[in-house]
This record gives sequence, structure tokens and C-alpha cells, in this order.
Amino acid sequence: MNLKININSVGIVNIYSSNRAKRIIIYVKKNNEIKVAVPKGVSIDKVKEFIFLKANWIRDTKKKISNKISLDSNNINKKLAKKILIERLNKISVETGLLYNKVSIRNQKTRWGSCSSLNNINLNINLINLPLRLIDYVIYHELVHTIEKNHSLKFWNLLKFYLPEAMSLNKELNNYAL
Repeated sequence: MNLKININSVGIVNIYSSNRAKRIIIYVKKNNEIKVAVPKGVSIDKVKEFIFLKANWIRDTKKKISNKISLDSNNINKKLAKKILIERLNKISVETGLLYNKVSIRNQKTRWGSCSSLNNINLNINLINLPLRLIDYVIYHELVHTIEKNHSLKFWNLLKFYLPEAMSLNKELNNYAL
């Protein structure tokens, strides 16, 4: 299934089958494009019903995204960006004593960063377009995940121990769109 339909009050919706999807998933992209991933075997009527049920959420999400600051990721000097991000990661790691295994810098579509169960840290190359305080926030966030693998209260308390202004920085980061 690969089709585009126009749904009143929502707009054009791109629906596609996904072998990986376990349930119907709606994505609202920063250009306000709406994509719906559908597991194999789900009928188009079921998909339309789901979209209608989520129409308010879709409209609200489109509004939130349109208010976010978009970054220009076309003119990044990748070599310089990687150097700067790795230097910041190493500096903060040494300062905090929070150790990681490996680092990779990628052009991720949905995350600023991540930390694997093996303490490998991934940073989004687009971080380089953010203010330094937000780059550092993401790095602290991922380094704390080397200790606490989830977003529990324990995680947030540990992050605030290392970075007292973490909550306000998290809120500020949410003003930016990937």
C-alpha cells in the first residue's frame, strides 16, 4: 500500500506499508508532511478511521512544528562539525567522569543524540547549528545515559546534578526542529 489521500481537517496524508511497523504510526514532518506507516494486512478503512481519531493530535502537532525554529543543515562543514562535537564530548566526559565507549556523528532525522546499551554515543551533526549551551546539554544528556539508560526520575536528578539548568535547556531545545 502506497497512496496519498486528502482528509478533511488534516490535509494530504501519505500512507505506506511497512514491514517494520507493529501498529499504525503517524509522523508529522517539519515541512508539515503527514506520513502514516501501516503494518501489513491493515485495511485502508482501518487506517482512515485511525487518522480521523487522531485528527486533533495531527493539527496540534502541525501547529507546534510550524512554531519551531528550523535549522539549515545544507551548509555544514562536516569535518569541522565532527571535530567540534567530539572535542566537546571529550571535554565534558573528562570533567564529569562519565565515560563512553565509542562516538559516531551522523545526520539523524529524528534525534539529537542517543546512547546505546554498550555506551556508544551517537550525536546528530545538526547539533553544530545550535547554541553551544544546547550542544552541551545534549552531550550531558547522552553521557548521563551511560549510567541511567532511561528517562526515570533518577536519570533527571542525575542530569540536574551535572547540569543544574538541564530542565530549562531541555525546554529550549524543544523549540528547534530537526
